[in-house]
Amino acid sequence: MTQIELDVSRHCIASEVKRLHNRRISDYFKGRGDKDFLEPEIALLARALEELDLPALRGRHPRLAGGEAVAVVLSGGEGMPLALTVEGEPLDLEGFGRG
Repeated sequence: MTQIELDVSRHCIASEVKRLHNRRISDYFKGRGDKDFLEPEIALLARALEELDLPALRGRHPRLAGGEAVAVVLSGGEGMPLALTVEGEPLDLEGFGRG
């Protein structure tokens, strides 16, 4: 299982996931970092962008809107559902899928 801490202190969850995805891809192709570490993170962030309605999550959960130091963790793995925790509490992602 891959876990990624999201920093929503300055960005909403949608912007943070996009930002991290772009950064990890850049790091991968520029040879910065361990590809074995970067590949699962890129895959997890891509899944979140493709499968979750991040703007709807942000609208429903104000702590994901940014501007507050909150511990947010995105997790998942191959064949496993995506999971999101806020301050250690799991968020119900039912109804926040795309499509």
